[in-house]
Amino acid sequence: MTATISPFTQSNFDNLRRAALISNRYLKLILMPTEKCNFRCTYCYEDFTVGRMKEETITGVKALIDRRSIDLEHLQISWFGGEPLIAKDIVFEISEYAMNLTRKYPKLRYEGDMTTNAYFLDYNTTVALADVGIKSYQISLDGPREIHNKSRIRADGSGTYDKIWENLLAIRNSSLPVSVVLRIHFTVDTIQMLEPLIDNIKKEFISDSRFSIFFKAIERLGGSNDESIKILSEAEKEQVVQLLKNKLVGETTPSESLFAHSHICYASQPNSLVIRSNGDVGKCTVALYDERNKIASLQPDGMLKLIPGRLAPWLRGIETLDPATLACPLVNLT
Repeated sequence: MTATISPFTQSNFDNLRRAALISNRYLKLILMPTEKCNFRCTYCYEDFTVGRMKEETITGVKALIDRRSIDLEHLQISWFGGEPLIAKDIVFEISEYAMNLTRKYPKLRYEGDMTTNAYFLDYNTTVALADVGIKSYQISLDGPREIHNKSRIRADGSGTYDKIWENLLAIRNSSLPVSVVLRIHFTVDTIQMLEPLIDNIKKEFISDSRFSIFFKAIERLGGSNDESIKILSEAEKEQVVQLLKNKLVGETTPSESLFAHSHICYASQPNSLVIRSNGDVGKCTVALYDERNKIASLQPDGMLKLIPGRLAPWLRGIETLDPATLACPLVNLT
């Protein structure tokens, strides 16, 4: 006797994908322990007016993950800023609390990751962060030293390339169980100037499976220098990315893991929240100053005080499974 197997239709796939996205057994928190930064990147959209995370917000974050961990299978805490390592004491305090929850709730899997400019990510800090579960990083470079140091500059105007590169090499030279996405920025003006950086990445990192590459065009995201940024069309961006990938790998076929990619934005996922240092809760790390992005306030007891009507527009991609909306729900947000 043979079983009848239903065909795996697009409808089946869509239902499975929707179920994975909305599962209450998963929680992703993007935490901003400070919104200050030691860099002043020329294209940055943040205004740095909000400082360190308030004590009541820290208490609220702990209470929230404690409440949710009863039913969770997977807790992901992503650190963002500003520059999160300016407030690394808060990063360690909350991360240690999350680690302790995995002992309290044995079925809970916890992961930590961080978007950092890497200026303070020295070897000892990387070891200490790994000990509290933070093992994945996204680190940006704008080109070789002379290009990078014109745009990713410190608040005092000095360059940052050498310190970042030194820290990256320290990770490469270690046996730490970490992963690093090198986010390589390009503009209309720098596309043809990236080759020395690509050559250095080939030499130092491409053979290390802990490192992957993400090529990204600089965008106009609301910063004071937006008008000076020349914009590429979507087709042009794709062409440039493919060109840069070819320069990196040549004629060889790269491993699937070499190039980082994601087709579903975290802001589209119901169980993904951004918690700012002042306790405001949003969905997007780009639209920080857009009122539509403030969906709730975090209370010290871990409860969310929702603002009526603010959450649903961010989740419309879950209803339609439209790829463009899932990729960026901020586009055409009502």
